[in-house]
Amino acid sequence: MAKHPAHARSGLGRYTAPRRLHAVHAAPSADGVRVARLAGALVGGGLLTSAGLLGFIGTPAGAAEITGTSPPFSSLGTFVSDADGSVAGVAGGGGTLLDPGFAFAFAGVLTFGGANLDSNTAFSFGFGPNSSSTSEAGLGGDANLSGNTATSDATSALTPTGFFGTALAVAGLGAPGFANLSDNTATAWTFGGFAEATAGEGAFANLSGNLAWAGSQFSDVIAGAGEGSFGNFSGNSAYAYGLESPLVQALAGIGTDGNFSDNLAIAEGTFGIAAAGAGTTGPGNHDMATAGSVAGNAQAYADGASNNNAAASAVGGGVGYADARGTGNTAAALGVAGGTTTAVAVGTNESADATAVGAGSTATAEDVTGVSVVLATSGLGGWSDASTSGGAWTVSINGAALVS
Repeated sequence: MAKHPAHARSGLGRYTAPRRLHAVHAAPSADGVRVARLAGALVGGGLLTSAGLLGFIGTPAGAAEITGTSPPFSSLGTFVSDADGSVAGVAGGGGTLLDPGFAFAFAGVLTFGGANLDSNTAFSFGFGPNSSSTSEAGLGGDANLSGNTATSDATSALTPTGFFGTALAVAGLGAPGFANLSDNTATAWTFGGFAEATAGEGAFANLSGNLAWAGSQFSDVIAGAGEGSFGNFSGNSAYAYGLESPLVQALAGIGTDGNFSDNLAIAEGTFGIAAAGAGTTGPGNHDMATAGSVAGNAQAYADGASNNNAAASAVGGGVGYADARGTGNTAAALGVAGGTTTAVAVGTNESADATAVGAGSTATAEDVTGVSVVLATSGLGGWSDASTSGGAWTVSINGAALVS
């Protein structure tokens, strides 16, 4: 019988700040990914220990929780609500006795102390053998954890090792609490892979109004917005999508002891690796990072005081790494057809741009507090260029340096 992940009720206190991928010149390590492993006990092995229970069911104030397995539950769905207006629902089907599907939904769950846990919504849809879908909205204590929405959709797919699909959505999780963690939205979707979306997870902080969305389709995907402690992590947005990509990661407003507000991270990976981080390592506000990959490796990071922008693209086996840190900095990197690029801008109002096309082509552009470094090499039939706001630039075409 296939082993199944199950829901972990020990979520409070489990926060670990995500780490960046390794440098683009090295393969990213799996330890930089916070893929959720769900562990715990199932409720009765069926939908509220009963098959075919449809519609709304009232529960005591402070918790709307429901667990379902397939078989026996169907795609028609079952919902529960508590007296405070939180709603949890599960739906799905397509599982087998040997490889069942699982769906877990938890909304407005008081885990300790006292809290306002009104009007949270959690919905999980698990379909197919060995699928696991979990949604958590408004869990914690000693805080306002109201108005959060978590939605997960796990549809399994046949992989070389069998059917598999896992999705986890977490919105408004107080860890340990003492915070306003309201109106966060997390959505996770998967098709034969991992998808995790977390919005508003932290402690001693205002972590309100964050949005995280994750996709998958045979990929490992993570989207995190407003995660951390001891800070205001409000209004961050993270989007990630993967199509047969080994890793796609978007993180916005991740950290401790700071104000990480209104950051945006977008990552897209199609047959490649994409990672975007905005406001993840310092008290960064209004930072934006975008990374796109089509069978390449693209990583973009924007951190620091505020208003940093980083963009990285990698196509056809290319590698792009862009890093903007400080205030008002811009970094852009494009690697195509095996080209490798690095663009780094650090300081205030600095910029760096690098492009490399073709196998053996490389470009490096760095402007660190006004000190510029530019390097460009190219293979036969390729070209590269690098430039900075400091006035340094270089171009290489077909193996020859034209400007340096």
